[in-house]
Amino acid sequence: MRRLIFLLTFLISVAFGQYQNFDSAEYLKKLHQPKQLKLFKLLPHLPSLNQDTTSACWAFATTSFLESEMQRLQLDTVRLSMMFPFFHVYVEKVRRFVQTHGQSRVSPGDLFTGVLDMVQQYGIVPYQVYSGLPEGKKTYNQHPMYFQIDSLLQKVKAMQLWDEDLVLYKTRQILYKHMGVPPQVFEYSGQKYTPKSFLKKIVRLPWNDYVMVTSFQYAPYYQFVELKVPDNWLHHSKYFNVPPDEFYQGIKLALKRGYSVAFDSDIGEPGRQGKFDATFVAPFDIPGRYIDANARELRFNNKSTTDDHLMHFVGFARNKGDDWFLAKDSWRTAWEGMAEFNGYFMFHKDYVKLKVLAYLVHKHAIPEITKKINQQKQ
Repeated sequence: MRRLIFLLTFLISVAFGQYQNFDSAEYLKKLHQPKQLKLFKLLPHLPSLNQDTTSACWAFATTSFLESEMQRLQLDTVRLSMMFPFFHVYVEKVRRFVQTHGQSRVSPGDLFTGVLDMVQQYGIVPYQVYSGLPEGKKTYNQHPMYFQIDSLLQKVKAMQLWDEDLVLYKTRQILYKHMGVPPQVFEYSGQKYTPKSFLKKIVRLPWNDYVMVTSFQYAPYYQFVELKVPDNWLHHSKYFNVPPDEFYQGIKLALKRGYSVAFDSDIGEPGRQGKFDATFVAPFDIPGRYIDANARELRFNNKSTTDDHLMHFVGFARNKGDDWFLAKDSWRTAWEGMAEFNGYFMFHKDYVKLKVLAYLVHKHAIPEITKKINQQKQ
């Protein structure tokens, strides 16, 4: 045991020493990091918004994806309210918390399904009529709201107060205080809409044509599986599981074919550096040639890969033999580097292969995978 502890301590100290002495700028040169936005093949998208102090990246990324889909399909160019589904998903989480007598998870984090499910249930509205910002505020700070909802639910559980109407009433009052009241009727381009009529008449996306793809060994390939992360609070089993090579090629080919991709990724790595606008795998972690299914699974099992953050791929570049992906990113570090890349992060291919957990895309963007999805459904 002492030898094992000594070995682990030694390895950790070596890794830390490598990190301390690592020159990111020089390594990025070897990876041929693009230095100009024009080097990327950009797909239609709206400018990024800073989520600031929220845990709503999933809502920012997924609504951004829907906006780009509307542009791709030549529908209205409209910024959608990311806080409209966020508001309603909180209500539904609390509802399930009460129904399960405190067994279901309630947190601000979620996945693509947090938007997709709420849009189908409640509709959607433009950002201009519901930003979710308190009156007079220009930036988000939702931590006090999270604290108040957590305190409420702790009291509910301690007192065994499973009165759904009462708990939802108190939850909505907290949400109203910090986010405002979501509109039931509003005006857009001179016409009146409800959230559901706006969804049907203006947004009108082909909802059944979107697929979610993942790649893990804990479940069989070429089947729909559950993404086993805490934020999958409804335990959705809607993710089509494919081997890593097909997973990566799906993202790359979708972008090259003109389809943007929303994605769920770990970002808690030394290779995520705002000052360089870049995300890459440091060579002292794992050399790119060794990234495979086992490498992905190991990091997922030991929790070094988690679903930290959802973003939106809106561009691709192949620069001197290296693949780079441009992510529209709402996290505050996306504004730390070059002004030209404000609201963006560049992802090197190795990071995409190793650290992206799942993605959302139109089925026509990935016909090779869609064919296998159709075969599985037969």
